[in-house]
Amino acid sequence: MSFFSKGYAIKWTVLLVVNILFIAGIAVGQTFTDDAKIAAGFLKSFDSLSAKERSISAEDVQKALIAERSGVTVDLVKPVSKELSAHTLYEKAKNATVITGVAYLCPRCENVHLSESTGYIIDRKGIMVTNYHVAASYAFMKDGNKPKGFVARMADGRTYAVKAVLASSKKNDLAVLQLDTHGDVLPALSLADSVEVGDKIYILGHPKGIHYFFSQGNVNNRYLEEVGEGDQKFFREMISVSADYATGSSGGPVMDIYGNVVGTVANTRMFLHSDINAGVQMVLKNTVPVESLWKLIRE
Repeated sequence: MSFFSKGYAIKWTVLLVVNILFIAGIAVGQTFTDDAKIAAGFLKSFDSLSAKERSISAEDVQKALIAERSGVTVDLVKPVSKELSAHTLYEKAKNATVITGVAYLCPRCENVHLSESTGYIIDRKGIMVTNYHVAASYAFMKDGNKPKGFVARMADGRTYAVKAVLASSKKNDLAVLQLDTHGDVLPALSLADSVEVGDKIYILGHPKGIHYFFSQGNVNNRYLEEVGEGDQKFFREMISVSADYATGSSGGPVMDIYGNVVGTVANTRMFLHSDINAGVQMVLKNTVPVESLWKLIRE
């Protein structure tokens, strides 16, 4: 075989290998999230963790949420001032964003179930932020379900028990939790001072079991949301955004173009045309402004 023929054969062999790798989904620089594998690994890590140690009890979370403590000694990461590319921001945020897991037994089987939501680390010693309603779903479990544990999973698979509720606000739907990291130093996100209407934002979360779903949009509004019923109504500060999220994204970080946290995912509100015409016109995406988190930490 001539040198040219050998070179031609090598060239096509290389191309064939590259195509095989591409078809297999492992081409260079390309990764795919295996949600089923993550969910199974999370449940397995919970079983392993609960065999060695217990997370904070549902009763103790109840007491902490009812007390609504504020003021946290926290070693925050310095805010970033250099704009990041979207992918760089995603990778950075992913490392510090957790899957928050509420483990429970249902009345229909003997298997442990994990209800997933989102949270993010703000202190490398394992202090994280999520929603009040996420912690409340563990503390005030309904429908015959029995709480088994409260845990958080890092993107690299490390799973830690929640050992304390450091601060919480039902009004602002925020909870600050302490993870039992056994001395591990965790990646953390920095906090911005605020965000303005029109600013570009990014959100990371786990909607309906789709892990580390990354979306972008803009701040649509800063407004006072009326919540509660009857004489229990009150107003709270909220920011609405155009980035996508859904159930399971609760507690996720809303970030500016530098990767600093400007808010926390809270809820959605659907607007219909009218009671007669139930066509959906808009879905409002409500997030808690970072100013509310600052107040909770500092008070």
